[in-house]
Amino acid sequence: MKNDTTTVIVVRNFLTPIDEILLTGRSDEEAIDDSMAFSIQSATSVSSMADRLGARANICNEKILGDHERLMAKLKRRRPLPSEASRT
Repeated sequence: MKNDTTTVIVVRNFLTPIDEILLTGRSDEEAIDDSMAFSIQSATSVSSMADRLGARANICNEKILGDHERLMAKLKRRRPLPSEASRT
């Protein structure tokens, strides 16, 4: 954000009535600590989701590679590949 006023306006629009009740009476230091804790939890959650998606993608990639290798083996048994046919 370019300035503090813009930041306050944006954040103010994100607050719900429950948030306002929870934040009432907190010092700036407590609010900053809560905000940092929330940011860390959010980053951890995003990182965890990225790890899960990466693991899922690796499983799909391994399956595709295995299917490809099985298909190539079947094709080789049936007839030589064009590059191999030119050698004979």
